Amino acid sequence: MTDISFYSSGITMAPMAGVTDTAFRRICRMLGATCLVTEMVTAAGLSRRSVKSKKMLVFHPEEEPIGVQLFGAKPDDFARSAALVSPLGFSFIDINAGCPVKRVLKSGSGSALLSDIPRLMEVIRSTAANTDLPLTVKIRLGIDPENPVPVEIGAMAAEAGASAIAVHGRYRTDFFSGEVRLEEMRAIGDASPIPMVANGDSTSVEAALTMKEMTGASGLLIGRGAWGNPWIFRGLAGGNPRPEPGELHRVMTLQLSMMMETIREPQVYHIFRGHMVQYFRGFRGAAEFRKRAVAAETFQEIRQICIEADEAMHREESVHED
Repeated sequence: MTDISFYSSGITMAPMAGVTDTAFRRICRMLGATCLVTEMVTAAGLSRRSVKSKKMLVFHPEEEPIGVQLFGAKPDDFARSAALVSPLGFSFIDINAGCPVKRVLKSGSGSALLSDIPRLMEVIRSTAANTDLPLTVKIRLGIDPENPVPVEIGAMAAEAGASAIAVHGRYRTDFFSGEVRLEEMRAIGDASPIPMVANGDSTSVEAALTMKEMTGASGLLIGRGAWGNPWIFRGLAGGNPRPEPGELHRVMTLQLSMMMETIREPQVYHIFRGHMVQYFRGFRGAAEFRKRAVAAETFQEIRQICIEADEAMHREESVHED
């Protein structure tokens, strides 16, 4: 079996639609993520050879090892997509059975698959039959507390061809609210013959390490906790979890420069605003910088805002968001 310890025992950046493009993935890799995953790509779109879907498969050599995450409802779409992505240099294929967003659920994809476990297993089998790459599966605890996934789902996924399973510690109906359910995650992990990676509520180094310890997970999948704070990966590796003086503006302008490799002006600045408002949190005066960020229109303007925010962050450190 191909070694995927960089994922199963590592600290992986979780896919976030509209956030984890190639530029942000490279930033996370630079700051300590052991593994990256693309934004989720529609298996149906790939099987139709959609240009938009194909664009989401582009990655930079600096991102390796990187997996491609597929979502969909039909095993045949996964089979065709697996054959298409296998020669492209990805290290593994990740099957999304955890997304709770309504537009994804309407097509029977994401966490909707958890209401039909036999179909989810067929998706895994169809994917495995059409690739030599390792497979991982991202799930939630179930549809709702009255309809949990089988505690032996790890064994079922392994039998179908999966090499690891990632568990987000909430139900579909929870969306992203409430605390993750550590005991239920632990039960799934304890019953699984393949590694379990823990996901959810990893908004700080301490929270992520506590979740890992309490669930017995072999690895961590970090999503929202990294948006605006990719230094969380460095913190989880034992380093400083916050930017050093001068580092905030350097990292932000580097990310913007990477985005400009593939996105034209002024659209790139409008997209980057969403990242800026996430970076500008947790220090005195952050609200004012967020206000300036959403009106920024040029590279020089953004660079100046980042420099000033960096100085403000280190002028008077605060644990509270402004």
